[in-house]
Amino acid sequence: MTKKVLFYLFMWWSGILLFLSCSTNKAAFQQKKFVSTQGELAYNIFYPENYHKKNSGLFPLLIFLHGAGERGSDNISQLKHVAPILLEKENRKKYPAILLFPQCPENDYWAPVKRFEWSFSEKAGPTAPMQRLNELVDIVLSDPKVDKTRVYISGLSMGGFGTFDYLSRKPGLFAGAVAICGGADTTAVKNFVNIPLWIFHGAKDPVVPVALSRDIVQKLRELGGTPEFTEYPEGGHDIWNEVYQDPQTLQWLFAQKKSTDK
Repeated sequence: MTKKVLFYLFMWWSGILLFLSCSTNKAAFQQKKFVSTQGELAYNIFYPENYHKKNSGLFPLLIFLHGAGERGSDNISQLKHVAPILLEKENRKKYPAILLFPQCPENDYWAPVKRFEWSFSEKAGPTAPMQRLNELVDIVLSDPKVDKTRVYISGLSMGGFGTFDYLSRKPGLFAGAVAICGGADTTAVKNFVNIPLWIFHGAKDPVVPVALSRDIVQKLRELGGTPEFTEYPEGGHDIWNEVYQDPQTLQWLFAQKKSTDK
């Protein structure tokens, strides 16, 4: 077994251990399944420690979309990346939020994109998992403790594509977004030009071409948008933990707030 393989195994196992350790400290995600007329969607949801207190106030909602490697039906793989970072004690204290981690079924996608060809259809409707997620989010938003002015979406790789796709279909919903190693149909970015957005990509990404993020940033700026863009010069595809381990990422994201008149 090569050193590189051992390193990735170590990082994966470390993430699982961190998630389990957080779970034992009353910071557990709740495993659930949403059933709609369109099918089922497995998901995990986390509520902050003070959520059930009578005068706890409102909490922001963060929807996180995983990558292709975490698809399936075990309803836990989607917690492998980023979730352990969000559950760190300091982050839970600084940013008490409701966290929604849905799991895309195997062989399906968050966004209608031809993988590895990276081609899009402007007229394509949402994928089945995205339709189910949209229905689920509507239910979560009916919770009176959700701060409707602070709903965020983020995703990595396949979830980065899903982030852009969701933004293009429901732009009025979100106060801010973080997309990592993703891409989108540039004809659709006009729909979310005014949403605070921070895009990340590794310049040496061998899976999803960095040009996809660059094209989105360029198009948004041409339309008058002001997206944040961070490109890691030596970064490959798996930069997501580095992104979320940077304290500025969560600080920026949770500082975004939508005007109530929108």
